[in-house]
Amino acid sequence: MRLPVNMNRRLTDLIVAATLTLLACGGEGDDVVVPPSPTTMAFASPSGDGQSGAPGSILVSPFRVIVTQSGAPVAGQTVTWSLVTGGGSLSSTSTTTDAAGVAVSRLTLGSTTGAIQVQAASFGVAGSPVFSASAVVPGQFATVQVANNLFEPSQVTIAPGGTVLFQWLSSARDHNLVPIAPATIPNAPIVRSGPFGVEQIFQVPGSYGFFCSVHATATTGSMRGQVIVQ
Repeated sequence: MRLPVNMNRRLTDLIVAATLTLLACGGEGDDVVVPPSPTTMAFASPSGDGQSGAPGSILVSPFRVIVTQSGAPVAGQTVTWSLVTGGGSLSSTSTTTDAAGVAVSRLTLGSTTGAIQVQAASFGVAGSPVFSASAVVPGQFATVQVANNLFEPSQVTIAPGGTVLFQWLSSARDHNLVPIAPATIPNAPIVRSGPFGVEQIFQVPGSYGFFCSVHATATTGSMRGQVIVQ
C-alpha cells in the first residue's frame, strides 16, 4: 500500500528523531572514565641505604623515600617507618612528604653489632622500600656503595681480617669489581645491577685497588677505589 507523501515525511521525521535520541543516550552511557594513576613510593636519591656505623651511633645520612603520582611529587603524604630486623631506634616512626615528595627518618644503631632493616610504607601507596644498615666494630667492617659511575667512599681503611661489603645501590646499573694488579681481590667480574652485594675479607696488610671495567680502567676513570688494610 502506498502512503501519502505527507505521511511518508512524518514517518521519516519520527525515525530520524528516534535515531538521534538513541545515539545521544548511547553517547552519554559510553563515556570512558579514566582511573587515576597509582601513587608510588621508592628510594629517593640519595636514599641513605647501605650505611654502617659503630653500635649506638647515629647514621650519617637519613633514610629518604619519594612519593609520586604520574611522575609528579606528592606532598603531604604520611609515611610510616618501622624496624624489620635488628636493633636501634628511629628519629620518627611517622613523617610527612615535603613539597618535593620526600619523607625522611634517621636511624640510631643498636648497642650490639649486626644487620638492621628499616621499612617505609604508606596506606594506599604502592611500594614499601626496605633500607639496610649495619652496626659494626670500627676497623673490622666497612661498606663501599656501588653507585652509577663511582664508588662511595672511594677509599676505606680496615684492620687485617676485616670485611668490606660492596653494595650495589638499587639504582646502580651494570657494574662489577676488578682488582688492580698485583692485587687479586676484590674480584666480582660479573656485571650486575642493583640491588646486590658481595663481601670480601682482607687478611693481609697492604693496598688493594679495584675498578669497574664497564666505566673505568685500572688507570683512568672515576669508578676506581682502594681498600687499605693496616
